[in-house]
Amino acid sequence: MAHILLVDDDQDLIEMNKTALTKHGHKISAAYSAEEARKVAKDNPPDLAVLDVMMEDKTAGFELARRLHEQTPNLPMIMLTGIRKEMNLNYSFAPDETWLPVTKFLEKPVNPRVLADEVDKLLAGKS
Repeated sequence: MAHILLVDDDQDLIEMNKTALTKHGHKISAAYSAEEARKVAKDNPPDLAVLDVMMEDKTAGFELARRLHEQTPNLPMIMLTGIRKEMNLNYSFAPDETWLPVTKFLEKPVNPRVLADEVDKLLAGKS
């Protein structure tokens, strides 16, 4: 059983994903802001984090990813984002060791079962 940190300001989305990940046997911690996520991760380090981008501001998740990476360099992170659609961006984001140190990007909305499968793949060392 892995400890997964879910970070999103959308409580319904957290609950949906929490249900799916719990069914896959994972222990879940939830945070509804980047600041809360940093505290939760410090007090109870996760095995994997699932982050939203737009929370307190439009890029809070990007900064959170960098901070979590500094704290735990090998922490796998999945970033869920609707920022491309929200801001009408014509390009996609990709993991980057320095600026976006996440393992995987998934566009919102993501089916909770798909998210659970991606989590399991990353925890098994497959990307």
